[in-house]
Amino acid sequence: MILKNNIKNEIYSYIHIPFCELKCKYCRFASVWSLQKLKVDFYVKKLLNEIKKSSFQKGILNSIYFWWWTPSVLSESQLKDIIYEFKKKYIFLNDIEITLESTPNNITEENLIIWNKLWINRLSIWIETLNQKSLDEINRWNKGDISKCFENLNNFYLTDFQDIKKENNIINKFDNISLDFIIWLPYVKSWEILDNIKYILNKYEFIKHISVYMLEEYYNPDKIIETKFDNIVYPNNWDKLWIKQEDFLEEYSSIKKYLIKNGFNNYEISNFWKKWYECNHNISYWNHKQVHAFWMWAWGLIKEDNKYIRYLNADNFKDYYSDKKIFENKLKKNDIFLEKLMFDLRTSWLEKDIYQKLDLKKIDYFIENWYLIKKFEKIILSDSWILLMDYILGEII
Repeated sequence: MILKNNIKNEIYSYIHIPFCELKCKYCRFASVWSLQKLKVDFYVKKLLNEIKKSSFQKGILNSIYFWWWTPSVLSESQLKDIIYEFKKKYIFLNDIEITLESTPNNITEENLIIWNKLWINRLSIWIETLNQKSLDEINRWNKGDISKCFENLNNFYLTDFQDIKKENNIINKFDNISLDFIIWLPYVKSWEILDNIKYILNKYEFIKHISVYMLEEYYNPDKIIETKFDNIVYPNNWDKLWIKQEDFLEEYSSIKKYLIKNGFNNYEISNFWKKWYECNHNISYWNHKQVHAFWMWAWGLIKEDNKYIRYLNADNFKDYYSDKKIFENKLKKNDIFLEKLMFDLRTSWLEKDIYQKLDLKKIDYFIENWYLIKKFEKIILSDSWILLMDYILGEII
């Protein structure tokens, strides 16, 4: 179920970092494999100016999410400047959630100390798989980097570095850690991702959030192409290197059962959290809260006079530096209803007052064939058919 809070004029913010140390073969996002210092410095200066001059209304900032794609490459001074610029612009919630996404190789003792001093209190780490052959194929960090990452986190979480913590005024243990996994990667066998998750959770107690995504065939000839990244396809040989589709749906279902049995709640198709460790930023997005997004290819949602405006910044440096947007649209009442429909089906269920406005004959058909499940006058999506969610929505609307 989507959790909600009642803070007035609450605001959430996305910060997109498009620089990657390695470019994954499956990536369809606006990111570049380049860490040229001058290019990164120039980009950060543009961001600071964008935050400073933005016309967004002031409010209480509940979260900052550093995303897209390797925010952990930013230096201490760059992160500090960005967070301080936000402090000038907004009122920080006392327990503001600040998430930094990171690759395993950037989880070092030095970085943990720096990030903690800068109020960053949640880390999201891209593991994907522990299969070395698969990591090599998709162009990810190796298994040794992942092992070292967990060692550093465990040392920081437990008793090591106590003198360093006192010296640097560090209070948090950095125990709000989220891990990302992907099902259906090349060379990964059936149930291997489940075994990876079991191994990590049995060894480390500081893991509080797990995201399990399914690699999908992004390119579709009928898809509306908004950016050049939407038509990226996988290498031709991958269809012979991954498990069957029906097997990975079974594995997803097994992972879900295992996580729920071990104290995690499933609050969105791909996201699982331990009590008190849900990602507030994700929840805000699913609840149509205001999201002020900055930088290249940033998606945002503004609320003005009870009207919603969605926008998407340019997906390349040239247009972004010229302040261009791919679109900026006012959402109509029906647009908001459709988004609510999609988010509710992904995160919890469809209430009776929602699904009664839809095609009831089609809904009955999907219930009879176990695509949808009806419980206590509410409708939920069957685990076996989650990949058909968009199709189901298209049919019942």
